[in-house]
Amino acid sequence: MNYSSYRVKSIEKALQMLKLFTVDRPEFTLSELAESMGVHKSTAYRIAITLAGGGFLRWNPRKGTYSLGLKILNLSSALMSSLELRVQARPYLEKLASKINETVHLGVLDQDEVVYIDKIEARRSIRIFSDIGKRAPCHCTALGKVLLADLPPETVRSILLKKGMKCYTANTLTSISEFLEHLETVRRNGYALDLEEHEPLVYCIAVPIRDFSRRTIATLSLTMIIKNYSEGCLAPYIPVLKEAGAKISAEMGFI
Repeated sequence: MNYSSYRVKSIEKALQMLKLFTVDRPEFTLSELAESMGVHKSTAYRIAITLAGGGFLRWNPRKGTYSLGLKILNLSSALMSSLELRVQARPYLEKLASKINETVHLGVLDQDEVVYIDKIEARRSIRIFSDIGKRAPCHCTALGKVLLADLPPETVRSILLKKGMKCYTANTLTSISEFLEHLETVRRNGYALDLEEHEPLVYCIAVPIRDFSRRTIATLSLTMIIKNYSEGCLAPYIPVLKEAGAKISAEMGFI
């Protein structure tokens, strides 16, 4: 069925405006909204004031900017609480975080990026910047590697060509051929590592979470900050993480 005739242009414009707001760009002036959308300022104003009236945008008169409103958070919370995976995995994340006292994440693949859908922070003063809902690239994160390792090589290549392979640190892989070879190691080992590939001093281990179809539907990781890294220091954490990942997979029907 062709749904194009049923689409409402005004709603599409409102959605276009909402999509402009990101973690990296949380605020816009009215002029910036109009310019980004390619519409007249008066059109942008009508859309913005309507969204603000519904609580989807918030107007800051002191700064003269719009940002996302609390209604977005309410919808996000409703979505997150309804995710079976997140609900089933939460007890295992709590147990894992308590056992190792390191930050643990639950991530999924969305629009060719990693999205954190749950997180438990380590009980320490140094905080890792990775809030729920935040997105991260796949090629330089352990979570992303695990998620891509379940895909055909041609699909991975297409994703890398589309998203690019930005160099974040001296350890970031930026060659598609080398990355595809690296994924073979990930598949063979059953886990992936991020050794300061996304952020300096940040190290990460991730394992797959599979469902009844044996497909990787998510990834579980632990992240730590290591000032003086030595080869093998992550080894004791791997079987613990694999065990937690296996238990969550069993909850999702994996046999």
